Amino acid sequence: MAMRFPLSCWRLPPALLGLTACFAVGCIGDIGDPGEGGPGPESGPLSCDDGVVHVAVRPLRRLTPVQYVNTVRDLFGDPDFDAELDEGADIIGEREVRQLRDAAEAIVDRSSSWTKPVYPCDITGAGSDACVSDFIDGFAARAFRRPLTDAERTRLLSVYQTARQTLTFEEAMETLLQVVMQAPAFVYMFEAGDGDGADGVRALSNHEVASRLSYFLWNTMPDEGLMAAADSGQLDDPAILTAQADRLLSDPRAEYGVQRFMSGWLQLDGGVLHNALEETEKDPTLYPEYSPELQAAMRTETEAFVRRAFLEDNGTLEDLFTAKYAYVNGPLAALYGVAGPSDADTWEWVELDGEERGGLLTRAAFLTVLSTKNVTAPIRRGVWVLEEMMCTELGEPPANANNVAVEGGVVDGELLTVREDVALRTGADGCSSCHSVINPVGFTFEHYDAIGRWQDEEVTSGLPVDSSGTIATSGDVDGDVADALELSKKLAGSSKVQRCFADRWYRQALGGELGDLDQCSLEEIQARYSAGGSMRELVLAIVSSDAFRYLNTAESEQ
Repeated sequence: MAMRFPLSCWRLPPALLGLTACFAVGCIGDIGDPGEGGPGPESGPLSCDDGVVHVAVRPLRRLTPVQYVNTVRDLFGDPDFDAELDEGADIIGEREVRQLRDAAEAIVDRSSSWTKPVYPCDITGAGSDACVSDFIDGFAARAFRRPLTDAERTRLLSVYQTARQTLTFEEAMETLLQVVMQAPAFVYMFEAGDGDGADGVRALSNHEVASRLSYFLWNTMPDEGLMAAADSGQLDDPAILTAQADRLLSDPRAEYGVQRFMSGWLQLDGGVLHNALEETEKDPTLYPEYSPELQAAMRTETEAFVRRAFLEDNGTLEDLFTAKYAYVNGPLAALYGVAGPSDADTWEWVELDGEERGGLLTRAAFLTVLSTKNVTAPIRRGVWVLEEMMCTELGEPPANANNVAVEGGVVDGELLTVREDVALRTGADGCSSCHSVINPVGFTFEHYDAIGRWQDEEVTSGLPVDSSGTIATSGDVDGDVADALELSKKLAGSSKVQRCFADRWYRQALGGELGDLDQCSLEEIQARYSAGGSMRELVLAIVSSDAFRYLNTAESEQ
């Protein structure tokens, strides 16, 4: 019998309800290099050599729907459990309360599917106080991912005692279980840190570090090995923490986090102006081979490439953007114009033509989502490179910007390429400040049509392709480039791009935007990443950073 016990019976301290602010930046301004970061004008100069731990304030984070489901599956040994939870709702309202309540009831209803011990006794019998206490100290502590406080023990015992006045022992225990599964200590990644700390900066407790690490790399609760290290206080030792991170990164469960980051970064799951890969439509007359099966193959190829470059070969950023190996089936081999399998169900690794392709930015999935239904999208492709690889903040386009897709073809009686049409539409004074930087980067991809197929002449206009471009961001990659291959090589060797890639991973690890006080940790991460070179080393550097191991409570306690 599933008893209802809402989340609202627990209270969150007001100090935990952190606030965040966002600023829209206009294109005109420091378009050259705003991604380098640094303290704002009111914060004063920041010295990273002053012996002080610099950590920005973080908002309280709720488990994402994926993290919630994974955690429940691991807690109960129920791999088929699922729940309907909304994304992005860190502060819980009435709708989220109902969803969590329904999920807690579903957990109890699925008790026959559990393979891990939950109750320390047979709850269908008479029961005992000892059983209740053992359940609270055992299961509840595992669910909260840390030892319980005395106040929590008292509160949970009171829940049981109140329920037992009108319910059977089994029903009271199920009610207690539901309360645990809706408690803020389960639903949120609450962090308080150890001790008082100078200026509100505290070291995270071993259990808080363990949770950060596990949810960063596995999207689920710490396993027994990580919890044992936390219980014994070993995670205070940077060498042991790094060893644990390396262990988690070597586990198959780490792949989900890596793929999630890469897919989100490449915008394969959708962006402001385009759909996810699986929802991207193309003109069937221009691209008759395009189908859901080809979309799925594009996704499979990208994930296989990421798995090999990041997790199997311990690859570098250069590998990610220049490697020519590809995992293809028949349709993809045909799309890429290489010898390979002859059917859709057979897959193998092949070497791509080095004159046409190299690295992720010349692969079909990325090029397909950053295209229109009919033609290439140089502006979207250029914006992605500038924002996601160089951390150049372009800001929002003006309210009166023309969002009609640039298609090329016959324009005012003249046959134009997509490139020529883009230049024509964005050449006005109100557009050129941004587009003089965006367009020349996007044009380098013009050899790849709307599904990533190589083209020397445009599919629509039949005119020759011009893929020459220029990078002009006041950085170490500036200069003319012949095409996307040369662009990718330049990007792969850029310290600015390395820093930006580290920035994007750093945000995923810490769950949000960066603050001025993050710059010292980011500089240390970048230095270690540059010295080691591998993407794996980047992740380990993030885990070892002050920002990952410390908490700033100054603002939340005001």
